[in-house]
Amino acid sequence: MNFSELVRARRSVRDYDLSQPVTDADLQAIFEEVILSPSAFNLQQWAFVVVREAEQKKRLRAASMDQAQVENCGAAIVVCAKLDAHLDAPTVFAQAPEPIRERMIGMTAQMYGGNAQFARDEAIRGASLAAMTLMYAAKARGFDTGAMIGFNPQQVAEVAGLTDNYIPAMLIVMGRGTPPATPRGYRKPVSEVVKLERLDGAGLA
Repeated sequence: MNFSELVRARRSVRDYDLSQPVTDADLQAIFEEVILSPSAFNLQQWAFVVVREAEQKKRLRAASMDQAQVENCGAAIVVCAKLDAHLDAPTVFAQAPEPIRERMIGMTAQMYGGNAQFARDEAIRGASLAAMTLMYAAKARGFDTGAMIGFNPQQVAEVAGLTDNYIPAMLIVMGRGTPPATPRGYRKPVSEVVKLERLDGAGLA
């Protein structure tokens, strides 16, 4: 399946075949690609908590507005955004030449260290980019997914054991979807969402 076919095949799925597990080997293959996702300054502001145990999925479901797919999936993944990822700059740039390393450490500290809102926004952006990679990487291996934002952040953080420097950006449920796939919902035409030069410019025809 090439990338164009992959994009067209992906759907948000709620019903999964629990007889087909998501194995450690599956996760390893998927996340080896997920960690290649882009991020500002390459800070990689993400972490993932994979929930597969039945009781833990029940707790996560309760924190997610009792949505059944959180429990009835092969794996429920908490996509976590790291609020202080700039503190990892010394590690991220450890192999860079000294002048570049010092400059990058200084720049990230200045940009993010004194601006909590900006750091939070960047963390969510980075985690979201990685989440999209996760959904495509999963689909390439025959797994379906569904991205979710319907949850109580504090409760999800407690279930997932997140420390104060992480917040849940979204949940992704994953597994072998039960066919048939739901038809894709309405999509706005390209000409409506892509404008040339300015938002009030001509639409891409």
